[in-house]
Amino acid sequence: MEEDTPRLHSYKEMLLDKQDISEADYFVPEIENPMTQQKGKETTGPIILSYEDKNRLYEPWCYSIIIKLFGRRMPHYLLRSKLIELWNPFERLILIDLGWDFFIAKFGKEENLAKAIQQGPWFISGSFLSVRRWEPKFFPHEATLSLTAIWVRLPQLPTEFYAKEILEKIGRKLGKLLKIDTCTSVTLRGIYARICIRVPLESPVATSVTIGDYKQSVVYEGENILCMGCGRIGHTVKGCSHGMKQTQSTTPQDNPECPNSKPNGESNSKPDGEEEEEWKIVSFPRRRKQGPPT
Repeated sequence: MEEDTPRLHSYKEMLLDKQDISEADYFVPEIENPMTQQKGKETTGPIILSYEDKNRLYEPWCYSIIIKLFGRRMPHYLLRSKLIELWNPFERLILIDLGWDFFIAKFGKEENLAKAIQQGPWFISGSFLSVRRWEPKFFPHEATLSLTAIWVRLPQLPTEFYAKEILEKIGRKLGKLLKIDTCTSVTLRGIYARICIRVPLESPVATSVTIGDYKQSVVYEGENILCMGCGRIGHTVKGCSHGMKQTQSTTPQDNPECPNSKPNGESNSKPDGEEEEEWKIVSFPRRRKQGPPT
């Protein structure tokens, strides 16, 4: 005589919900997969870094700097070549691309770090090279530049104002003086004086400076570095977001021989005291590559 054994139901019968299938059959406990239990589980608490851990992690970067070429993008290989030419380091220069136009220049010797930090400001192809010491937890996408260095010219500056004390006062009026051009400091260039200043990016730069009762115009060096609409460093009119000043065209329409003429007989001249000063820039002409002799 066969023992009473529970009848096993087929998958089809379970789907059809046969009357003879007891309710308990639907709740047969399943053995959980250990991998399933761990899915989606998050660790709790941070990984603690000891003082020794931090020293060990930071030590390889102690002579490194974080750089960014302001207002210009340059391929990795070309930037590295320019930096080697600029700094002439005593060792192999390791350049690491961090994204967002930031790079790490990694040195192994302190003298190379000191030169890059202390002997600036540095310029590559007329663009300012921002240099800062390496810092832990640096996020390129969150980093911003609020200051930049730029060379300015003081055209036709009277020779008596070439004195170092006066040039320093001019530099402090325009921003923060960083360096005086060598030829300017020894009064070898009389066409213009040349100084390097640091200026904020969020404020318009000056168009002139008054020395005593003498008004001196200011010219900024660089290509696509100064917005002629708002007077701020770091962008051009096309990318201006500061409410670009609307200027009238001075190109004559009716009489091309008269530079001050306007259509309908209007004059370009403005009443005394209402003349607006424009920002002035100068860029260096690009050198043409010499081909092989023909």
